[in-house]
Amino acid sequence: MADYLNRYPHMVHEYYTARVRNIITERKARLAALKTKADAEAYVARVRKAVAGAFVLPERTPLNVKSTGVVEQENFSIEKIVFESRPGFQVTGNLYIPKSSTSGAKAPAVLGLCGHDLEGKAAEPYQSFCQGLALKGFIVFIIDPISQGERWQHDEAANDPGPGLCDAHNLMGNQQILLNDFFGSWRVWDAIRGLDYLLSRPEVDSTRLGVTGNSGGGTLTSLVAALDPRPTMVAPSCYICSWQANMENELPADAEQCPPGLLAAGLDEVDLLIAYPRPTMILSQEHDFFDERYARQAHQELKKIHQLLGTTEDAAYFMGPMTHGYHQENREAMTAFFMQHAGISGSAEETAIELLPAEQLWVTVDGNVNKNGSCRVFDFSCQRAAELATLRSSLNYNELTNSAAELLNIPLERVASHYSCLRNLFTIERWDEQKAYTQFTVETEPGIKVLLTSYGVEHSFVRLPKGKVRLYVGNVSGEQDIAEIPEIKALVRDDIALIVADPRGIGQSEACSCNMKDFFSQYGSDYLYAVTADMFDENYLGQRVFDILHVMDLLIEQGATEIELIGRGVGAVTAAFAGLLHESKPEVKLINYLPSYQLLVESQRYLWPLSVMPRGILEKFDLPDIYTALGTRLETQSPWNELMQ
Repeated sequence: MADYLNRYPHMVHEYYTARVRNIITERKARLAALKTKADAEAYVARVRKAVAGAFVLPERTPLNVKSTGVVEQENFSIEKIVFESRPGFQVTGNLYIPKSSTSGAKAPAVLGLCGHDLEGKAAEPYQSFCQGLALKGFIVFIIDPISQGERWQHDEAANDPGPGLCDAHNLMGNQQILLNDFFGSWRVWDAIRGLDYLLSRPEVDSTRLGVTGNSGGGTLTSLVAALDPRPTMVAPSCYICSWQANMENELPADAEQCPPGLLAAGLDEVDLLIAYPRPTMILSQEHDFFDERYARQAHQELKKIHQLLGTTEDAAYFMGPMTHGYHQENREAMTAFFMQHAGISGSAEETAIELLPAEQLWVTVDGNVNKNGSCRVFDFSCQRAAELATLRSSLNYNELTNSAAELLNIPLERVASHYSCLRNLFTIERWDEQKAYTQFTVETEPGIKVLLTSYGVEHSFVRLPKGKVRLYVGNVSGEQDIAEIPEIKALVRDDIALIVADPRGIGQSEACSCNMKDFFSQYGSDYLYAVTADMFDENYLGQRVFDILHVMDLLIEQGATEIELIGRGVGAVTAAFAGLLHESKPEVKLINYLPSYQLLVESQRYLWPLSVMPRGILEKFDLPDIYTALGTRLETQSPWNELMQ
């Protein structure tokens, strides 16, 4: 791609970095203003309320626990347990019981939560800390996370192992956003129900109850700490730093690690540990990609809350010398911390650890809950989408436009945009003949510019074209579409001006961050900004529609008498909403369009990005409702199925 096709590759990243930094700066000021125990208690109550609002937790249902076997070891046994965190949704786990706990005295217990490892509970660090704690006298219950261990969620076709682990989480999580759900709610509910089971065991002392995990398990430990008051000690490893650090360091996180609305509420990651203050150790690694500078800062913030509450000794910190992972140094620091708060004396050193093959720890016969009759997240999402389709009421045109504007956070009144000419007229030999074009920028809000490229009809380089105008929003890059797709190239004519508009993050402002070159990566830069918008209680699609509405306002102001709005692929979703919402009621043409959001929910694998998915849209309407409302103004051509083939 030519350099001029990506003029503003840092724009969107800098925009969101500045916004996140402002939120965190304001939060620091609030923390600095806390002076008394009452101040700290008020802050804790505020955090707890905000965190609770981010999660959609169901009612408790019967666990339907089954024990499928026992592995006997010299100093402990391992019970194989499966339970249902939701009806039909099976969770597999191993319960480590020290032989000493059979004496009748209640023992301290720990819920173990795994990080991102396909082996789940059988992975080396998790077997190690389970055995290590059991040898110190703790009962430990460790569960497989969704899409790990025995809980794989996607069908595996021949020669196709399925999506990668992080991609799998985001495929499910993105679908749930359409349903106004949150994947983190599903992950943490598994853990909370795991605590329910653990506390049902007569051997467990509920006054000495720990939770720990690393990476994704560190996230879950923090989420449990934020939502459940029952644990008496927690130790998240290799997770807690700051959402500011993750943004500045171009680090996307899994769907469950981005609770909706928490940035809008002015919170940071450590607030998950502040919601219910208790003995807490933050564990980090010196060479982790989760920035340990911010982990140390988080500890100081947690420590201040504990100081004001009079529990200074309850906020601890340990940094290991390694890279990301629950390495032995961190596991031993966690064990020592839990032993201290459980009243157990002795050394925390790991000894006599003998790892078992994953198959020996399987709870199910085939190591696969799907073959054991479990429902999948995908099944629940499909069922919910079908329910919503029957519950939605029919909306008239005005109701639909109002609902869409509210859903996308589109202001009722738009301030006129400022535009400028880039003052260069390129002549490029891209086809059989030369086509001249002029470029403009349109500032739709501070820090955001839409790039316009004018093709076909020549005009003053400082003025936008007048008369009838075709406004084109491309899939990933409008200019690439013109260069590579004959039907888009054919839109360039001498008698009608064609303006290619690149809203934020598209084409000439496509981000170069996150070391991801694939726009459609489920774990790349476009995903990062879309999920960050969700944490701001906004949505990235709405911001792109906002950009195009501003461009249309400007074109009309500058003399356009008629606008034909054309969109392709990702741009077709933007164009559909803009065509519905703009007061001029333009003609709309959609090429390679998304037939429906319901189709996305019903597809295990898809390439459509999170940036086209507004939170909760299927509670209100679906894309076919927009297509119907556009009526004779709409022309559609060549729908793309869920795989965008």
